[in-house]
Amino acid sequence: MPTFTNFSGNPLGGTLTQLNTGTDQTAFGINKNGDVVGGNMTNAFFLPNGGSLQTLTVPVNAINAFGINDKGNIVGQYTSGTNTPGFILDGASSTNFTTINQPTGIGADTINAQGINNNGLVIGFYAGNDGQVHGFTAQKPAMPGTIVATAVTDPTIPKVAMEPGATFVFSQLLGVNDVGIVSGYYGDSTASQHGFLYNSNTGTYTFLDDPAAAFNITGVEVTQITGINDAGDIAGFYTDANGIAHSFVAVPVPEPGFFVPIGFGMSAVVLRYFRQRRT
Repeated sequence: MPTFTNFSGNPLGGTLTQLNTGTDQTAFGINKNGDVVGGNMTNAFFLPNGGSLQTLTVPVNAINAFGINDKGNIVGQYTSGTNTPGFILDGASSTNFTTINQPTGIGADTINAQGINNNGLVIGFYAGNDGQVHGFTAQKPAMPGTIVATAVTDPTIPKVAMEPGATFVFSQLLGVNDVGIVSGYYGDSTASQHGFLYNSNTGTYTFLDDPAAAFNITGVEVTQITGINDAGDIAGFYTDANGIAHSFVAVPVPEPGFFVPIGFGMSAVVLRYFRQRRT
């Protein structure tokens, strides 16, 4: 069984703090208060800043908690029979939760609720009828209950050098800020993965790759944008020519579509910007 060492920290300060989550848990989300959530595909947890690890007992069979906003609302995934729907929990000590079911017309009920902003906008991905995962959004209701996710239109992907004829395969929405800008990535038919920002207000995509990302010997390159804050700063990782993953943090500069790296060993000047396309 693999073991994990979880941490939190400020990339600008360069100091990382080890979290007391045990070796079989993975930390997935953190809010401005320093509260952390995560899980191990069996039990979801909540770790308050300066406190002790708490196993989430609501909903029953919560297997992972992926995101938490500054209000303490938690999103994740739980098991219900043969299904794994998403959930929104009002707070770690609350018994009020909302089930998120798959978008209308989708057979399997497999939802990964990855993030929630302070306005109650939930993002994540679901398993589609094509066997691939696709992005969704949902809105936290005023009262707990059951809601249906809204499918996000898949991106029309740009042309990428060294990937002639590549076509879209899947996408994941992983982070969201309070103005509705979503971070994520898509996978294409060459097995490469490319980062994007999705504007949930306008339905537009901006495609971004770390310029240090490199094709390995099998012709695959990877960039994932896993998080975004209200200032537009983004975080994620890329792989080099040897397939080794490296983390990055980048901040936007005045020229639209460009991001300057600020931490974790990024060597390039800006993230590569492709274009926006309305869906």
